[in-house]
Amino acid sequence: MSEGPQAVLKTLRDAREEVKAAADLLRSLAGAGVERGFIIGSGTSFHASLYLQYLVNKHTDFHVTAVPASEFAEWRSTKHAKYFIIGYSQSGESSDIVEAFKVAKAAGVRTIAITNTPGSTLTRISDACIVTKAGEEKAVAATKTFDVQLTAALMLAYELTGKQLGELEMAAEAAGNVLRAESVIRSLAERHIKAEHAFSLGKDSAYPVALEAALKLKEAAMVHAEGFAAREFLHGPVQLVDETTPILAFAPSAEAFKGSLKAFEKIAQYKAPLILVGPGASQFAGYAAFQMEIPKVEGCASAIPLVKFAQLFAYHLSVLKGLDPDKPTKLAKVVKY
Repeated sequence: MSEGPQAVLKTLRDAREEVKAAADLLRSLAGAGVERGFIIGSGTSFHASLYLQYLVNKHTDFHVTAVPASEFAEWRSTKHAKYFIIGYSQSGESSDIVEAFKVAKAAGVRTIAITNTPGSTLTRISDACIVTKAGEEKAVAATKTFDVQLTAALMLAYELTGKQLGELEMAAEAAGNVLRAESVIRSLAERHIKAEHAFSLGKDSAYPVALEAALKLKEAAMVHAEGFAAREFLHGPVQLVDETTPILAFAPSAEAFKGSLKAFEKIAQYKAPLILVGPGASQFAGYAAFQMEIPKVEGCASAIPLVKFAQLFAYHLSVLKGLDPDKPTKLAKVVKY
């Protein structure tokens, strides 16, 4: 987990040619009239898929839909092959995504893989591949490999739009600043050691971060946690909130926090401890039991430092509860069944 910022920088440095090749493939498909596609992944990789969907749809002329890899065969078009597939898999061996790629290729669909494992099955069967540079991640729960999945998404979106990568270097530095606040985050975890339920909320590009934060709380800390888009929380789930329910809220900017104010006001009525994380968080301290101001970087790139907070919070909550965050008892590193 602590290696995340360096893994981001290494991916920025060493994966540029692969990112360019993937972008060139997409441009060639667009020239042939193929501008729609699916992005698939499982677990943490699905959250990276949602993040890439946000970037591609918001900043390019392509239109993509993120679908869990295990559902792709049922969700895909069966009438034509005028779409492409981008697939995330840390190991490159997950059976759901490998089978999805095989189904796509049998239909003549072009494929792009994003994986952390060179020489994996996914790299061999894809038309283009971006290999991230996190190195081996021994823990079952993905942390630094998710950091570089976000990085690959940003690099691909930036390549397609001609944007420079300087903001991503700043995002890695901001993630390092979060790591240096580890003692503060540990103290926050101590306050919530008895929590059995939690929620995480996200706005804009931070929505996938909220989903990943909830997953990490489940995987590492054995806390029943669910993630929602901030205002969606008002459509039912707020019914479950009380003063014992920690709620993490992530946003990429002060403007995004403002878009979540109605949710914060409702949460305050039920005295639930609200934890705000992001640039501009301190401006909304009146609603929060805790706020962490993240250094401001370009809005979409802020996901990298935001998720580092989520990972650290889940890690320390796990350790304080006497659990092993690296080896959840019921999980496997790679799902091949």
